[in-house]
Order: sequence, then C-alpha cells, then structure tokens
Amino acid sequence: MYIGYMGSVTFVVSSHYMLTPSKFQQGTEARWQDHDVIFHKPASEFLGPGLKSVSFEIILSAQHGIAPEKEIKTLMGMCENGEVFPLIIGGKPVSPNYWRLESVSVGNTYYTATGKMTHAVANVSLKEYDDSNYKEEQTKMDLYGATGNALASLF
Repeated sequence: MYIGYMGSVTFVVSSHYMLTPSKFQQGTEARWQDHDVIFHKPASEFLGPGLKSVSFEIILSAQHGIAPEKEIKTLMGMCENGEVFPLIIGGKPVSPNYWRLESVSVGNTYYTATGKMTHAVANVSLKEYDDSNYKEEQTKMDLYGATGNALASLF
C-alpha cells in the first residue's frame, strides 16, 4: 500500500516490503523582533510565521525487504546535496511548500557476521523550503544578467 514519498524515497508497506515514517512530529514557530526602548520595556514586533519543521524515524530492515545501506546512502546524499522536494503523506502534501533535509542520523544498527548491515533506524529532520521570493530574485538576476551579457558582447 502506497503511503507517500519524500523526494526519491517512496513510503510503501506490503506483506514483503515496509518503508514507512514513524514517530512523526511536526512543528512551527513565529518570528518576533524585540526593539529596545529607553527607560521602558522592549517593544515586540511580529515579523511573520517561521518555517515549519518535521522529524520522524525510518526503520530500515532487511527483514522488511529494505537494503539499509542503500537507503542510508540515498538519505545522506539528499542531505549533503541540498535537495529540496515535496513531502507527501497519505496522498496529501504536508505543506504547500517544498522541504529540505536538515539532518540525517543513523543508529540502532545491526550487522551479520560477514559485516552486512541488516537493520538501522534513520532519524530524519526536515525544514520547510519557501521559494516564494524566487521569482523576484530570478527576475532581477535575468535583468542584470541580460544587461551584463549585452555589454560583454559589445567589447
């Protein structure tokens, strides 16, 4: 049964295969700025909502049809390469924005006598990636980049 996905990692459960998030936690925060005022308490200003965060565990077990080392390599690569991706759970996006993989830690590992990993638990932390300002930045970059390219072609 299809549960969702996180970039190239697909969450699925069946009688011979299980890759699902567990201990799912979600949070958000507000952004505030305190301004110092002489002889008075600071004045607080609400700047807006902060970025949402999500954390969960993924149990990687060869008994469930998973190659733990391969999945760990995939997760570590996503984190180290700065990939952004949608997070879909239960067929619905967790947020309208994409997510970035903040950290991956692996523990509770078990190995066979030959050194092959058979079980691991990956702790994954995600942070919301808001690209709503990307269009403005891209437009300015295109404007100045086009001007620079035109000037460079003249000389």
